[in-house]
Amino acid sequence: MTKLREPVSIENALMQLLGRLTIERCAEVTGRKPSYLHAASDPDKPDQLLTVRDMELLDLASHAEFGDGFPLYEALGRRLESSAAERFADQAAIGRACMAVAKETGDATAAMIAAALPGASIAQLEMALRELEEADASTDDAIAVVRSALKHARAEARPPDTS
Repeated sequence: MTKLREPVSIENALMQLLGRLTIERCAEVTGRKPSYLHAASDPDKPDQLLTVRDMELLDLASHAEFGDGFPLYEALGRRLESSAAERFADQAAIGRACMAVAKETGDATAAMIAAALPGASIAQLEMALRELEEADASTDDAIAVVRSALKHARAEARPPDTS
């Protein structure tokens, strides 16, 4: 029976590499026993991990044999990118909200200055009001984003339930 593996995982990349290079070649390259390599590709054995040196040797052997990249290194990179995107999603959202607030409040400030000058027209006053309303809306959005980030941060800071 084929064991289910997370698609973007070192275990999955190793399993594919073992099939492509052969377990015997991988054992020869790393100086490890085939049982070690099988265990390292098993997601149900989280205590059996490849060493960084093993990953390097296997990737170099794969590259020498097939010339098409470094499968373990690339799998690790995808994992890190995926984890970073998830882990830093709140910060990215806050950054986007901050850019919107800065733009809209800057536009509102400029429109208010124009409306404050002697002889300001009705159109300039209307523009100032419109820009202020847009700035207000961007601030409301930013408040929601920061509240959400705070909720996530508090949930992560809460000690695990040990009962």
